[in-house]
This record gives sequence, structure tokens and C-alpha cells, in this order.
Amino acid sequence: MGSQLTSLTSSDVQHFERDGYLVVRQAFSRADGLAMERHWWQELEDTHGIRADDRSTWRQIVGDLKAAKRDRLQAKILTDRVRGVFDDLLGKAAWSPPRDWGRTIVTFPEPGAWDVPARRWHWDNPCELHLDRPRALFVVSFVGAVAPRGGGTLILSGSPRLLIDRERRNPATQPGGLGGSVWDRFLGSHPWLVALTGQAPSPADRIAAFMDEETMVEDVALRVVELTGEPGDMVFCHPLMVHCVAPNRGDRPRFMRIKTEVLTSEGRELRDSLYRPPS
Repeated sequence: MGSQLTSLTSSDVQHFERDGYLVVRQAFSRADGLAMERHWWQELEDTHGIRADDRSTWRQIVGDLKAAKRDRLQAKILTDRVRGVFDDLLGKAAWSPPRDWGRTIVTFPEPGAWDVPARRWHWDNPCELHLDRPRALFVVSFVGAVAPRGGGTLILSGSPRLLIDRERRNPATQPGGLGGSVWDRFLGSHPWLVALTGQAPSPADRIAAFMDEETMVEDVALRVVELTGEPGDMVFCHPLMVHCVAPNRGDRPRFMRIKTEVLTSEGRELRDSLYRPPS
């Protein structure tokens, strides 16, 4: 990360380096976010018969919205401020604008108590690409408002540093390792992580145990953080961020886009060299 910052402050960069994520409020226009939200509702009505003004039609759909994935309005996400964040975290001229801003995720509310999930904690990118610096970003864009307990993705603050520290000490024998066995090995490596992922008796109050305070694991502060925000807000995460889907116990659906990997050109070259199949 260069010394000439464009959109961020030095404290922003320090927060990103320590915790692995950075929240940027109104990174793109709220009006543009609301316009995208209207398009999403229109597709829900046209394709699934789900109407914004008729809660009796609300139900969870299978898969993601398809027209919304291609919506030209998403180009408005890449504002000058967003470009500056990428420049500050990845380096100027180091990255190319993504073709799209990722999955179009809709999560409708369901009844029940909200709690920290024990399953489906994972990360989406291989450690060896990012050992000395992040060569990609994991990006969340808020299309609609997401309130606390409203289905916002949960992230494990500090997890990228812990993953990198462990990978440096014990490099993976097979590059590109991801999936159940790799995730299970990490998530079963410390009592706090074991309790978080339901592999041991759970604390009576999981919210207090995992969200209210940081817990030190091998000199890294870990805490579960719920991603909430308003249309136009964005969260920029280290590509090794451990995260999890969360239940929606709110009063409106969650509308978010998640792009798990915006690679730098160096990251693409390193990926291709590491994972090129033998000729």
C-alpha cells in the first residue's frame, strides 16, 4: 500500500491491516443503490411473483437474481471514491475494474430468534496468493438497507492475519487448497474457534461470547462482526476473510452484492503460475 493515499486515511489502512476489513459509508450514491433495489424488486415480481407491497408473497428464492447480475446500473458502483479505495489498498494501476460486482443475494426474513451460526464458516481464496500483501479484495455492496439481525453477512475480524501467520509457519503442501478439510483444520485448531463452529459445547450466550468482545488467539484479536449498512455503503475485506451466512430476523429482505475476489494483475499472474495444470 502506497504512502500517497487517495480515499483513505492512515488509520483506515491500519484498521484494514489489523482487522482485515474496512467499512466505507456512501461509497457510491444512495440514489443509485435504491434504483438497483427497485430493479431487483421488479425481477422478483416478474420472475417469482414476489411483490414488495404484499408480504404474503415473500419467500426465499432458489439461487440468485439473474437480470440483476447483468444490470448496467451496477457500473455506477465504481465511483471515484471506490477507485481510490482500491488504489489505497491494492496499489494504483495494480487492479482492473471488475466485469460485475458479484452475486446478487436476496435473503427474506424468517421467524425465530437471531443467533450466531455455528455452521458454514469459510473463506474463498487461497492463502498462498496473499502471504506478503493482499492481491485481491473481497467486496460487499449494499443495494438495500440491512439492519442489525437483518441477514447481513457475518465476518470474523482478524481472521486473515491468523490464516497468514499459520500459513507462513506451516505452508500448505498442495497450493490452492480450499474446501472442507482445509476449513475444518483451521476452525478446529483453537477452543474459541471450535466453540464458534459448534464442534464443542456452545456458550449459553453466543452473541456475547463471539460478538461483544475480542478474543486473543495466537496474538490475533478475533471477533464476529455483522455487516450492516445503507444503500451505497460498501465493505472492503481482505480476500482471506472468514465469513458466514446469517439468518434474517428483520422486517425486510437483505439486498447485497458480494464479489469474493477482485484480483490485481500480479495476483492473476501468480494464480496462473501456481495453479497451471501440468502440460
